[in-house]
Amino acid sequence: MRGYVLFKMKKKENFIARCLKGIGYSIVSEIMCLIICVMLLHIMQVSVFLKAIIAICTLLVTLGLMFNWSHYAAKNDKDLVKFHGMEYDRFMPIKMALIGPGLSYIMLIGLYLMKAGVIGDYFNFYLLLNMWMTPFVDMFTSSRVIADINAWGIIGITFLVVLQSATVFVTYLLTYRDVDVYKIVFLKKDKPSK
Repeated sequence: MRGYVLFKMKKKENFIARCLKGIGYSIVSEIMCLIICVMLLHIMQVSVFLKAIIAICTLLVTLGLMFNWSHYAAKNDKDLVKFHGMEYDRFMPIKMALIGPGLSYIMLIGLYLMKAGVIGDYFNFYLLLNMWMTPFVDMFTSSRVIADINAWGIIGITFLVVLQSATVFVTYLLTYRDVDVYKIVFLKKDKPSK
């Protein structure tokens, strides 16, 4: 058994499979956020404070799954480069940051077209497909009409979508470079006194 582990060769992950896995993580996060929002629907109507807590929970679920996907992809790539001589793809963090949350970008373009009046008002459908954003939108308006979302709301929604890409990009780079953010932030060693 030990010999099998020592001689087990890692294979380079097919880029299309990696992309589909990232999109799959995105879909799983939507389902998990849907469950959270449906279970807490009554609470979301009570106060802005509770809506903010639910919004943070759905954001953590979504960004956590994107983090997980990019973290393990970076670890795999690092091992392949270090131990198996694979050439490092320096554009991989950018590719992953654009493709993992790709469905969110496609729907964001649809949101812009709705706001511009090019297509009809499907904002309710947009929120259903982006359930993790629904608590954020509910903090500012309970309306499901695109006309009630002002420019700041569109900027906020855009920021949330870009935050997914930023999470993937930064996670991949830091993991690949062996930077353990958790240890730096939470387990700081006390500086010796002079």
